[in-house]
Amino acid sequence: MQISWFDRLKEIFSYLLTTGIIITTLFSLGGYWQKGIIFELISHFKVQYFVISLILLCCLGITGKKRLLLVGLFCTIINLTPILPWYIHRNGISQETPNLRILVYNLYGGRNSQYSQVTKMVRQENPDIAIFLEPTNTWFQNLQTLSDILPNSIASQSTYGIPPYGIVAVYSKIPINDYSIKFFAPNKPTIITNFNIHQQTIYLIATHPTVPIYRSTFKQRNQTLEALSKYIQQLNNPVILAGDLNITMWSPYYQKLEQETGLRNSRLGFGILPTWPAKFNNSVVLYILSRFFQIPIDHCLISSEIKVVNVETKANSGLNLGSDHLPLITDLLISKSGN
Repeated sequence: MQISWFDRLKEIFSYLLTTGIIITTLFSLGGYWQKGIIFELISHFKVQYFVISLILLCCLGITGKKRLLLVGLFCTIINLTPILPWYIHRNGISQETPNLRILVYNLYGGRNSQYSQVTKMVRQENPDIAIFLEPTNTWFQNLQTLSDILPNSIASQSTYGIPPYGIVAVYSKIPINDYSIKFFAPNKPTIITNFNIHQQTIYLIATHPTVPIYRSTFKQRNQTLEALSKYIQQLNNPVILAGDLNITMWSPYYQKLEQETGLRNSRLGFGILPTWPAKFNNSVVLYILSRFFQIPIDHCLISSEIKVVNVETKANSGLNLGSDHLPLITDLLISKSGN
C-alpha cells in the first residue's frame, strides 16, 4: 500500500522531534563533564533543556508514534532529573520563625543609577545582613542612608584601590566581631567576617568570583572556588558563603565545592529561583529572552547546622531596581548552641 505524502511528512516530523529531544538530553548530560569552558557553559541551562524537550514531547504525542514517544519520554525524564530535587527536597527546612535574613544583590556598578529604588527595597526587606556586589563610590554614598537599619559595614574598597566590578560590601544590623579581606584572585576581594547568634559564632564569606567568559577568567573563577573550598574546610564553626558566584548548581565545579565543604544551597526545596539576567523592559524580544534564559548564579550556601525557612528573589517587587541581577533573600534559623 502506498504511503500518502501526509503520512510521510508526519513520519519525518516525528523523527525530527525525537532527534531534537535527544539533542537536548545530550546537552544536559554533557554539562556534567568537567572538561573545559564549553561543557561548563552548557551545564547551566538544565531548565531550558527540560522545557524544550517537554514542548517537543507534546508535539511528538500528536504524531501518534508510540515507540518514538517512549524514547522522547525517557529523555525528557532524564532532563527533569536535575531539576526536580530543587522543588521537593525538604531536609534542612524549618517552619519556625527565622532569626537571620540575608540579602544578596549585585548592583550592576555604575550602569545602575536606581539608588532610591534599591534603598527602598532594602528597607522593605529589612535584612539582618545585606551583601552588595559591584558598588561604586556613588552607591556607597547612597547606601550610607541605610545606616539607621544597617549600622555596621565592611567594604573592600576602603583599603584597596580596585575597580567597581571587584568590590564587595557587607552591611549588617548585627555587631561584627572582626573581619579580613582576602584575595583569592587578582582584583577580586572576598570579605570574611564572623558574628554571634544564640551563643554561636557564624562565619560569613561574601564573594564575587570572576565572570568565566574567557578561558583565563574561567580558570581564575575555578581557582577562586578551589581556594574558598580549602579555606572553608579549615573552619570549625558554621559557615555562610554568599554572593554572585557566577556559576549554577549544575556546574561540576560548583558541585565539587559543595562536596568538599559540606555546604548546601539554601534554595534547595524552594525551587530554581533564577537571578540573572533580570527582566529587560525596553524590548519585548529581550524581555522574552531574558525570562527564558534566566539562570541561578547568586547563591547563599550554608552549613548543615543552619536551617532554612524561606528563600525568594524579588522578581515581582514592582520596583525598577536597575540591575541585571535579581536580589536573593534568604531567611535562616540558627538554633542555640548544642540544640
